[in-house]
Amino acid sequence: MSTGANLLVMNDTCKSNRWWKTKQEKKHSEIKKVKTLKSTWDKKMELKAKKDMVKRVQDNIREKQVQERQEKKERKVEQEKRRLENERKAEIVQKITKIHKLKKTKKRQLRSIQMRDTTQVTK
Repeated sequence: MSTGANLLVMNDTCKSNRWWKTKQEKKHSEIKKVKTLKSTWDKKMELKAKKDMVKRVQDNIREKQVQERQEKKERKVEQEKRRLENERKAEIVQKITKIHKLKKTKKRQLRSIQMRDTTQVTK
């Protein structure tokens, strides 16, 4: 005999003849149900106040995190602007007045040449 057959003999099988299921002693309606624990109005209000407080604290923390991220982004943009300005100030600039010289230059050298606006006054 297999283990399933042994259990079948030991248990009175349920209606579906599944040996791993136990036989139900009582109907579902006869099983005593445990009453739910009732809390007082004051306790409910205390819990509600605690939840509200926790929610407010979480919101504050989230707002701080969002604000910090925003400040970090702004700082990064500002640093990038400053870096570009400093690079431009440090560049060696040579004004090309005779444009016909550009026609004689090689392609590699033309790639390094950049057009800039000369109307801006640097400090």
